[in-house]
Amino acid sequence: MVIGLVGVLPIMLGVIIFGDSGQGATPSTLIQDAEAKVAKNPKDIASLVALAAQYKNAGRNKDAEDTLEKAADIGPKNVTELRMLFGGYAADTAKQTAIVTAFTKSHPKDADGWMLAGTTSAAAGDTLGARLAYQRVIALAGATSVLGKSAQAGIEQLATQTQGQIDPTAPATP
Repeated sequence: MVIGLVGVLPIMLGVIIFGDSGQGATPSTLIQDAEAKVAKNPKDIASLVALAAQYKNAGRNKDAEDTLEKAADIGPKNVTELRMLFGGYAADTAKQTAIVTAFTKSHPKDADGWMLAGTTSAAAGDTLGARLAYQRVIALAGATSVLGKSAQAGIEQLATQTQGQIDPTAPATP
């Protein structure tokens, strides 16, 4: 499941950001089109993330960052918007962690959100946070659901990754 999300996300974002009609368009035209979409609906996460991507492609990094911040401040209403926002922050695990933490606080019964929290925590090296998030997924979705089984697989993967590592909080033995 985790691998599936990683593979689908770039494709999904590519279609959202570039659409079907972007071929042959100039960067300034693409930016103008994206700005027009944001002007029509300034709280639409997909439009804001698409505009940020166009700014970034044009080398307007400050505008891209500001636009992503607007989207983050609005906050995703569902996991689809959460994933779109994650795409904008693909290289910033700390920002992804902050966004998914806020999302799970405002959507505590969203098992998909908790699953994303688990994978984000695992990627950031936060084994405890990942384990707790995966356990929450199992509690919400059920151990026999597809999502529950994916969470269990995540827990097992964490166990194999940490096997044989020294616990820095454990007391030293003589």
